[in-house]
Amino acid sequence: MSTFRYIIIPENDIKPYLNDGQAGDDLNFMCRSIYSLLGLETVEVSHAYLETIRPQLGRSFEEVPKQEALDGKTWFGVVDDKVKVWKDSVGKTIEITMHMEESGLMERFITKVPFTDEMKARVASFMSRYAKEIIENEYSKKLRFIKNVSELEASTWEIQKHEAREFLQYGEGDPDHVTPFLDYIAKERGFTKTDLSNKILKKAEEYQDKLSTILVQSQKLLKKFEEANTIWDLNILYEDYFGLMMPTEQAITLKRAHDGKNEDGTIDPWKHGLRMTWFDSEGKANVHANTGTWAPDVINPYIGNKLNF
Repeated sequence: MSTFRYIIIPENDIKPYLNDGQAGDDLNFMCRSIYSLLGLETVEVSHAYLETIRPQLGRSFEEVPKQEALDGKTWFGVVDDKVKVWKDSVGKTIEITMHMEESGLMERFITKVPFTDEMKARVASFMSRYAKEIIENEYSKKLRFIKNVSELEASTWEIQKHEAREFLQYGEGDPDHVTPFLDYIAKERGFTKTDLSNKILKKAEEYQDKLSTILVQSQKLLKKFEEANTIWDLNILYEDYFGLMMPTEQAITLKRAHDGKNEDGTIDPWKHGLRMTWFDSEGKANVHANTGTWAPDVINPYIGNKLNF
């Protein structure tokens, strides 16, 4: 019998291996995405297949306990006291699948159950793990940006710095401190070795400053998510930094969204949509959902800021 594992990994790393369980119906080669968010996938994959493809994945991944992955992807961000589950005709809880949702079968057996502290803790843990991967994935991209060179050239930086320091300290002709790489670059680029050495060390210092800055930024952001241990608090951070809307009721409670009512309790049609709405050519919210332009609610400055860090 196949053993399945659950991992969070960048979509580009796992995409070539996804098969949605259609690998000749051999569960030993199962690899399917069960949740997607901001360039990351939560994947259900057989142990045998994961071990086979591991050398090609190109980076480490975050492994998640099965129940945490299933609860997390089902109730991500939910703050209600009760949640929907799907039960079969004998009352056994079944995982909701896309097929059930599309076929309408799910509606026949949906029931609500208490959202227990244990379930909430698993969802919060899943959200924390996901945030960590989002942040690390994004800052890895930022690192590639500040390098702004090929991996091959970047791999020579330590050699360049070492030889530049050697030359500036010991000068030319010292047989114990030769600088073959520096000699070659100086000749090819038409620099004196002194000018080239100083240029290399200046660029190295600039890079170290930029690297230190993004490392500090990433650690501060990671700490915020590590210290948030409830779904409620994580929803706030997801909205602030990832531009993902928290549930409407939470947003209303936090006064981040209008409840659509005037002070006298009547409904204000211009607040239709609460978090997001359609706006007409004059910039007014339109109650007809099939006309106008879809845009963020102007009273909620947090929406639409994908990766706001």
